[in-house]
Amino acid sequence: MLLVNSKKRDQMPTMNKDSIYAIVDLETTGTSVKNGDRIIQFGCALVQHGQVIDQIALDINPEREVPPTILQLTHLTARRLKVAPYFEDVAPTISRLLRETIFVAHNVNFDYPFLDAELQRVGQPALKLAAVDTVELAQILLPTAVSYRLSDLTQLLAIEHTNPHQADSDALVTAQLFIALSQRLANLPLVTRQALAKCATRSARETSAYFALHAQQNDTVLPEYLYVSHGLALRKKVIAATRLTTTTKPYPDTDAAKKHYLQPLLKWRKTQGKMMDLIYTNYTQQPQSMILEAATGLGKSLGYLLPFSFLLQGKQQLVVSTSTAVLQTQFVQQTVPLLNQLLDVNLQAAIVKSPQHYIDLAKFSQSLEVADNVKQTQLLKMQLLVWLTMTKTGDFAELHLTTYHSPLFAEISHHSHEIIAQDAPFATDDFWLAARKQQQQADVLVTNHAFLSQHANDEHFFAAGSYLVVDEAQQLPDAALKASSQQIIGGAIMQLLKRLHKSLAGKSTQPTLTSLLAADPVASYNIAALDYGLTEFGELLLQLQTQLYTDFIVDQIAADRRNGFIERPLKPAELADWVETNQGAGQKLRRLLNDCLLMADKLSQRLLSEQASWLVSEQKLWLNFEQQLQELIQVRSLLRTVFTQLLDHDGGQLVWLTSKDYGDAASLTLQISRLDVTPLVAQLLAHFAPPVFTGATLTVAHKFDYFKQQMGLTDMAVVEKRFASPFRYKRQAAFFVVNDGPAIRGAADHAYTTYVAHAVYQLTHDNQRQTLVLFNSLQMIAEVYHALLQTNLPLEREIFAQGMTGSKERITKRFSLSRRGILLGTGSFWEGIDLPKEALEQLVIARLPFEAPDGILTQARYQKLTAAKRNPFFQEALPKATLRLRQGFGRLIRTSDDRGVMVILDDRIVTTSYGKRMLKTLPASLPKTTASLTEVATAANEFFARKV
Repeated sequence: MLLVNSKKRDQMPTMNKDSIYAIVDLETTGTSVKNGDRIIQFGCALVQHGQVIDQIALDINPEREVPPTILQLTHLTARRLKVAPYFEDVAPTISRLLRETIFVAHNVNFDYPFLDAELQRVGQPALKLAAVDTVELAQILLPTAVSYRLSDLTQLLAIEHTNPHQADSDALVTAQLFIALSQRLANLPLVTRQALAKCATRSARETSAYFALHAQQNDTVLPEYLYVSHGLALRKKVIAATRLTTTTKPYPDTDAAKKHYLQPLLKWRKTQGKMMDLIYTNYTQQPQSMILEAATGLGKSLGYLLPFSFLLQGKQQLVVSTSTAVLQTQFVQQTVPLLNQLLDVNLQAAIVKSPQHYIDLAKFSQSLEVADNVKQTQLLKMQLLVWLTMTKTGDFAELHLTTYHSPLFAEISHHSHEIIAQDAPFATDDFWLAARKQQQQADVLVTNHAFLSQHANDEHFFAAGSYLVVDEAQQLPDAALKASSQQIIGGAIMQLLKRLHKSLAGKSTQPTLTSLLAADPVASYNIAALDYGLTEFGELLLQLQTQLYTDFIVDQIAADRRNGFIERPLKPAELADWVETNQGAGQKLRRLLNDCLLMADKLSQRLLSEQASWLVSEQKLWLNFEQQLQELIQVRSLLRTVFTQLLDHDGGQLVWLTSKDYGDAASLTLQISRLDVTPLVAQLLAHFAPPVFTGATLTVAHKFDYFKQQMGLTDMAVVEKRFASPFRYKRQAAFFVVNDGPAIRGAADHAYTTYVAHAVYQLTHDNQRQTLVLFNSLQMIAEVYHALLQTNLPLEREIFAQGMTGSKERITKRFSLSRRGILLGTGSFWEGIDLPKEALEQLVIARLPFEAPDGILTQARYQKLTAAKRNPFFQEALPKATLRLRQGFGRLIRTSDDRGVMVILDDRIVTTSYGKRMLKTLPASLPKTTASLTEVATAANEFFARKV
């Protein structure tokens, strides 16, 4: 073992190129030294000049009982620890070992203070070491990683990790991680390293000094794929100069011709070939809209992409709309390249999404000039600096963040109304402009349902007459209705006005635009006029809110109070009367806001001319003001849209008020949502060639009636076809209904929630099967998740919970990488996620997927059906729940090699007539069994024990 110089010192060692780094990992009895927790293992690897030069690993007797969960996690035993030395016996060795080193740990703010407290407890001097955090290094240097847990990072970087949660193994792999991250940092362009050092003002302990050290090192040769523009290192982008289309080869109209293209890379599926022929024939003869149900496993995406590739011929574009960003990326990065390989062509594809998804380099460059007091904001800037050396798209989605709610994103993203001048900084580097060029040159445009519904007839994005495929079409109605919804949140607008007032003429102790431009009388007048105009706008907005509150809420408080807030739908007649009465005030409100924005724009131009001479604090003030203006512009757009919809109210939409604070008119929110998507579908039919609507679950009881009714296609001639699944469900899957659970009494049934948690435990605790549990509500997920945390399951399995452990995209990715994960999800987890083979082997349905009947939009739709003398349960609730159940089952078997079990905990599926109708929609060949929970758990184990 190497012992470092043990001379005493009173200050931290200086970090330099010859420093020795002590990579430390502790295993402890718990997380709190104050509560008596102790170290049970100490592991350390010494690193110098990028090499591990020595290691040490020590078991330590904690002189107290170790919780069984910790023993299980670390694979230690009480007997092994009992014969280990006490901490006071090894503390001098540890103290000497660490002296004159740089302390490094994965989450250094746990290991460093814990070890320091333990050393002082036994009489050793306090640690006085510079410390570096590998979690933070990884977050910055691996900005697109899905997870920063040690096990996930080692898997990402192909570092062998044989014994997780053992100090010696964890210390060694953390050392290897540290070396890999250090190499990545050293290889970054000097301009990026210098910017990172400048931003590292809020880093953990002395991590900032580590960035500063690398900023002092000489520049490396800039890789060919990078270049520097206006102080930022960027990755070069390649955009096709012209659209590259398919060759003039004839369409493969026979099975043999298709096999020639598809084999041997793909398995030949006759039903896929029939889908291709049906599409090609339809569009070469008398084109009609098509509704095609293509079951999972058929190869739906290639089933429509191949025939359309022979139809485009460089004259038209194909627009493909999917349900999620994940499917968009998958289509562009996997499906289109696969087709190109099969046909030996070079079809170009591009994703179409809103500009706010892309980074604005000019705004980001400005933000780097100002240090933010919020640690997460500075960390995010550092991540973005490294990401810019990696990304070709500038699309924030590549970052896999749990949330994009940081104010920085609003500050540095593009906005739809902005026009980039050709001579503006970064104009030639701009990602949004590059995306638009790529879209214009592409053969295939891939978008999502929300964007399509908002731009259905916008030729700026989609040329008239383009082909259109709506994939996962069953999700279009909900996505379109959600995208069409508008809400005016008075409290949020008032908060924005408050921040603007503070920027304009806030407290004299802080910089304001008034103090900044005090010497300029014209600017001072503009500031005063803008401040007054905003005050007038706010007062009128509050006056309208108060009028709404008085007219519709006050008399309804006792009757409409539900779950701590009030919801009040407005009838068309009373809404029309109110709009007519207050139309003048509404027009004045918009006129006031227009005047304010005109004054603000003049002020902004004046500020821009002075920017170069400002202090850092003044720069920050200007950036804040610019961001507030962007938000105010969005408010104007919202008000314009809402007032237009209120004036043109056609009965096909619902307008309602929500009040969260009794007696406070300022808490009022006005919301508008359409009740059906038929106007959108009419726009699609008028703008595009007759569309293809496709998905794996478009029929109920083998008929398309419900989907056609939703889309307004009932009276239209359409091509309808169902393509069966190639899977052998009798061999690949098993279906169980648990019949000894409690009866469901309501949405907030805690007894049933407890039962669900118990059932999940029984089905997962003695096996390693990846398990997806589907729910109807986030509330039940939270309750079941907390109940599972009270068991020993988290020590054996990794549990992911929607709304609790990260965004949908993040936990889906982490779950797919896991080996024994349990994912609790709702909403979009019922469909649109692809987890083949061992990624998902067990599917549990907590309860039948009926939507809550008391939602205000649901009630409005039901009332509309009742008025038309139609039964809401059989016409809406049951078909919707049936489709969702089929979608949930579709998550289980994704390939011909998959095997899996589906367990339904809600026995209504076999005890009620409507449940039996739902059951009949699942594949007839699927073996179905009803049994007790214990019997189901045993049968599931037996299913996987059988060899196929």
